[in-house]
Formats: sequence, structure tokens, C-alpha cells
Amino acid sequence: MSTSRCVFSFVSLIGLAGLLTACGSERSPSASASGSGSGSASASGTITDFGSIYINGKKFESNDVDVIRNGQSSRCSISPSTTCGLKKGMTVTANGSFNGSLRTASSVLQHDAVEGLVQSVAADRLVVMGQTVLFDDTTIFDNNFTPVAGTFVEVHGHVRPDGIIQATFVEPKNSAEVTPELRGYVSSHNDGTKTFRIGSLTVNYGGPGVEISDMPGPNGSNWNDRFVEVKGTVAGFNNATTTLLATKVEQEYRGFGDQVDEFEVEGLVTQAGTPSGNIITFTIGTTPVQTTVSTEFRGGTIDEIIVGAKVSAEGRLDNGTLVAKQVKFHASVRLEGNIATKVGNTLTLSGLPGVTVTVNSQTEFNNTSLSNLSTGDHIRVRGRVSGTDSIIATRIALRSADNDVDLQGPMQSINGNAIMILGVPVDTSSIAQFESVSGTSMSRAAFLAEVRVNSLVKVKGGLNGTTVVWDEAELED
Repeated sequence: MSTSRCVFSFVSLIGLAGLLTACGSERSPSASASGSGSGSASASGTITDFGSIYINGKKFESNDVDVIRNGQSSRCSISPSTTCGLKKGMTVTANGSFNGSLRTASSVLQHDAVEGLVQSVAADRLVVMGQTVLFDDTTIFDNNFTPVAGTFVEVHGHVRPDGIIQATFVEPKNSAEVTPELRGYVSSHNDGTKTFRIGSLTVNYGGPGVEISDMPGPNGSNWNDRFVEVKGTVAGFNNATTTLLATKVEQEYRGFGDQVDEFEVEGLVTQAGTPSGNIITFTIGTTPVQTTVSTEFRGGTIDEIIVGAKVSAEGRLDNGTLVAKQVKFHASVRLEGNIATKVGNTLTLSGLPGVTVTVNSQTEFNNTSLSNLSTGDHIRVRGRVSGTDSIIATRIALRSADNDVDLQGPMQSINGNAIMILGVPVDTSSIAQFESVSGTSMSRAAFLAEVRVNSLVKVKGGLNGTTVVWDEAELED
């Protein structure tokens, strides 16, 4: 967690995003828009690999960098054999520079979401110091450990406004090294009782010696909706009442400046405006994002930017707001079509025989619920692969009646003109339109020459009776 006393006002940054709506499309592009030039570079998100360090899949050379982990700073060179205490799945911010396509980090700051006592464990979640922590098959448990109630953990992940954490990494902590702390959005602030809530945790900041000088002067409920970091002690946490006696409350330090030439952030959408054409103002975590008429959307459409969606955006950071060159959706599987069957918590779609969509407790719904869905409803599904021809839905949205059918997922095989996606055979010989990853038109021959097993491919078509006539194929990244 951060040790800086830099002040960050979430509310004021949200206001800046609105100011850029009218002028965003008129500003000059990022210095790196063409893959050339040089300037400052930062990225905030999940560690995806090492060698140097990869954040959200972007490589930063990391020789002799300042690594700040658990409040301790050290100089280190990240290499294939040395990760400087960092691990895949951890959430971090890297700051540095770029020169052409080469990015070099000067510092890496680790951000964990909560560290403290495990109060309960269920099939797909933990409760850690009053915070609901969701996990799935993408969450990394350090050395495959199994969390148990009564032990201590450190959790990395993305925090929702309601306090729920979508975990990317969980590691055990022993009682001697644990420092109860968490990051989240303040609710139910009451300066009369010197308390507020984050998730289901009640924070008491009325104890002797508590440090709150980094916060605005408390007055009534004026801390509500601010994103803060809270620290306490093991003895200061009451498990029976889920209350923490705070030793420090501070506004969360993001770890990057307000002006960055090349910037990328990954996380959950925490606020979203109403799109107008290609323009929308939204927030990823605590970072305001503004699109322009030239912003490219990959793996989804602008109307899918809703609270809870996992996305990344890249562009330039201008006065604290990310002016996006690109917005990318992170659920690799996308389906659209009419519900053919609904049995319990599973669905199938017309024209996509054999593809099973499973709904679980973490599936989010837009304009509907599982109980309200019926055969024939037109839906859009986002999810992740769980088998050869099955997916787990992360989001389901009810759409207007339509015969459109979309299928996006990793390609499983290729045989001549035929490709296989989630067990569905697609004959590309009848497809007239092909697009590259960049969105430019390409020939069928060029498409088939470029596509590989596990390439992310999207095909679009229309339902004709019980079969789909495919008319478009796109390479995704």
C-alpha cells in the first residue's frame, strides 16, 4: 500500500472528465500514437509476466528500478530469475518512459486491495476483514494454497464501489507480518461517531493518535464516496463486530502523475456516462476516461461500457483524465443471439448448437435477471472459456429482438476454409468481409494465413431458420 501523502480527490477528477467531453476529439494525439517518438509512460493494472515486467501484457524494461512493496522501497533489476518480491497477478503501477516501442520503468508500486483476517470461506468467495473477495479460475493463489477462516491473507484485485473485490492474486500472511489495511470507497460517514464503512467493515477513526491529516476536515458525511486507504493493527480489529480501529486514514495515492504521454489503466468500470456516438465519459477504478471520435473499441462496443465491466484503456493522461486512443474489453468470449433453451442456470443460443452458457453467482445482468429470461429473448453474453464448448458468463445483457448472431472466442482448429470456435464449425468460404486486428479490410486468403489456433476470432451472421449465415469474420487481440 502507498506511503505517499499526495492528495487525490476522486470527486474533482470526475469533474475534469466532463470538461473534456467537448474538446477531446480536437486535441493532438499521444506522442506514441504512431509507435514512434518518446516521452513519459505509465501503466496501472495486473502483472501478467516477467522477464522484465509485463503489466496488462505491456512490457516494461526493468533494470535498476525502485520497487515499492508493502510500503518498503528497494532498488532492484527485474529479470527472468529475479522478480523483486513481485508475483504474477499482483496489481501495480509502473512509471517510466518510452522511446518508440520500447518502454522502460523507473519505479514499480504495488497496490493490494485488502490485508487482514479471513472471516469466512465459500466456494467462490472469501470475506476478509469485512470485504467480500470474489475469486474464479483466473485468480492466482500463491503456491496453490487454500485459504481458511481464521488465517491472514493479502489480496490483490479490482475494487468495486460497493466494496466487493474481484481478486487477481491472493497470498497467505503470518500474524507477525500482517498489517490490517484496505482500500475502498467510503460510505455511511458520520463524524459525530467518528465512523464510516468500507464494504461491511466499520472503521472507527476516533482513537488516540489516529492520523487523518491527509483527509479533508471531517464534517458530517463529507468523506462519502472518496477512495481511501485505511490502516490499523491486528489487535484493533474486532472480528465479532467487523470493526477496525484505524491508525491512519488517507486519500489513496494512485502512483502516477496528472500528465503522462503514454498511459494505460486496467480495471473495473466504476462510473459510466451515457454514450453519444463515439463519445463517453467513464471511470476505470479511480481514473476518469474520455473517449474521442477516433477512439478504437476492441472486443466490444461503446454501449457495453457499464459499471462492473472489466476493461483497459490507453492513450495520454491529460490533467488527470485519460484521453483514450483505445478501449479494450477483457472477457474473451462474446456471444449474441436468441435463447434456444434455459435449464436451471444454463442457457443455449439458437444457431450455436452445443455451446453451453453457465450462469453463476458472479454473473452480472443488465436490463434483466436470470429468472426473467425466457426462450426467444435476444441477449448478449460476455464470459470466459470453461471447456471445449462451454463458457461461464460474466455478464448478460437483454437486447432488442433481432436475428443477429455473434460468436467470439479462441479458434480451436483450422481445416482449409473451415475454422472451429467453441465447437461451432464456421465455413469461411461463404463469408464476404474479413477484418484484421487493426480493423482494416483483408482478403480471405490473408485472414486464413494470419489466423492460428488460439487466435481470438469473432464471426458475425444472421439466423436463417435454425442455422446461421455467416457474413463477417474479424481478428481480435
